[in-house]
Amino acid sequence: MQKIRSQTSLTGVENYENNYMELPFENIVREYRKKNILEIVKKYPHSQFLEIGCGADPLFMEIRDFTKMVVVEPSTLFYQMALANANANEYGNILVINDLIENITDKLQEEFFDFIVIGGFLHEIKNPEAVLQAVRKIATKNTLVYSFVPNIKSFHRLLAYEMGIIESINQKSGHDKLFQRQNSYDPDTFNKLLTHNGFSVVESGSYFIKPFTHAQMNELLSTGIIDKNCLDGLDKMQKHLPGMGAEIYNVCRLQ
Repeated sequence: MQKIRSQTSLTGVENYENNYMELPFENIVREYRKKNILEIVKKYPHSQFLEIGCGADPLFMEIRDFTKMVVVEPSTLFYQMALANANANEYGNILVINDLIENITDKLQEEFFDFIVIGGFLHEIKNPEAVLQAVRKIATKNTLVYSFVPNIKSFHRLLAYEMGIIESINQKSGHDKLFQRQNSYDPDTFNKLLTHNGFSVVESGSYFIKPFTHAQMNELLSTGIIDKNCLDGLDKMQKHLPGMGAEIYNVCRLQ
């Protein structure tokens, strides 16, 4: 089997990776995030796949029915993890690149992708428009693009507002400050970000109703007050509380 090709251009990262992996309850949210992504991907063609920002969970660990996957990950640690997982499983149809998507747009324009996943980082950077414009150059009229971000109109933020804990749903949380998050989105503003950058929304929604903060949810789970069955129920509750999930997603294509 062909060894996975890799390209490295970035060295040195901040403490983002460790904070991300050590965040209480984040591993649970990742589980429901992945569930949503897999459900969406299965609905659409995804033979030629591009994942931008794979984090600790590259999609090739779950999805195998593609002919080629390109993974672009700017974090050195997550890049190394993705590369190690790909090589360990002897996947020969994956290209792993350690770079910013904006830096390699010209090269990726030579490829055809029918499905692109933008990881949940558009809220963490100052220039989400630059990423979307890079993706716009890479995509074709047949390409579907999926992305997700935290939801400032999630159940737990609205509850905190109504309890008087926060003065506004736009107020930065401790996690926002920890990760130096630059932007915040609700379903409407996330749609506008995409449409203003040349995309048409095909499908949108939210997932996993989270009643309380990460730390509070983690404590409830660790003490046995709630269990996996309750978590699954909270994920299903989004159909009764549309747009109030912990995170929101969009599937879009070029206008």
